[in-house]
Amino acid sequence: MKDRALVVDGGASLQEDLERGLIVVPQRITVGGTEFIDDGNIEAYAAFYALLRGGGVTATSTPSPGTYLEAFRRTDAETILCLTIPEHWSAMHSTANLAADMLEAEEGRRRVTVIDTGTAVAGFSLIARCASYLAETTPDSRAWQEAVRSACERIRVYGALATLTYVARTGRVPALLAGISNTLRVRPVFRLVEGGSTGRVGLTRTVGGAIRQLERVAIDELGPEPQWLVVFHADAPEEAADLAAHLSESMRVVRTETIILSPMFGAHTGPGTIGFAALPWPGGTPPD
Repeated sequence: MKDRALVVDGGASLQEDLERGLIVVPQRITVGGTEFIDDGNIEAYAAFYALLRGGGVTATSTPSPGTYLEAFRRTDAETILCLTIPEHWSAMHSTANLAADMLEAEEGRRRVTVIDTGTAVAGFSLIARCASYLAETTPDSRAWQEAVRSACERIRVYGALATLTYVARTGRVPALLAGISNTLRVRPVFRLVEGGSTGRVGLTRTVGGAIRQLERVAIDELGPEPQWLVVFHADAPEEAADLAAHLSESMRVVRTETIILSPMFGAHTGPGTIGFAALPWPGGTPPD
């Protein structure tokens, strides 16, 4: 990876590793009166979720162009890929592009390509991991970029919320609907498709029901193709472990990892959320 580098934000749940060409743009999140720096350090996540469960209201902010520019300057790589969540969800995509323009003006050459991954939550985490893997297995930088774009088109994300309260705070779900759902103790099961659009898979009242629905949609929509999985949870490790076990029995899983959602995503989904991101194995012979 001497000729290329990957830049992601804290939402990828990856820690910076300059030796491997991985650079993390930190994000700032406030819960009540406490500020968290989300830079991929998962050791800080427990304190964040404790405050969130305690009723703390969150506020998030987009990293500045200067923050992205400083991240780009931390590498001398000829090719830099910067991944962001969908542009209509956040200003990070346009901010990263502005920083890329600033670096080009400063150096007289273009080194940074900003890619809207079209996904979020663990989908973003999986694309980041895939891009890092492809950087080490794809000899040509241009082919690397195209392989990452192809992965973005094929990523699928499914999840189950414990409550609609936190999504309602983003304005994407009416507060009245969230209140009705919470009163009835209904857990929405959803899919996140290309471009960041969401759709409902079903409704359930129990964690077990949510896991069964997630397993069923995986079987129905992903088929027999070998999959790379990232199972995710928002402070619900036991439920995530149960989901991972069910998926491994029902699908051809080539590689899997279980992660806790970063504060940036956990602030919007709320504690108790579980789910998974799936990507068909990105080229080559899948390992046994």
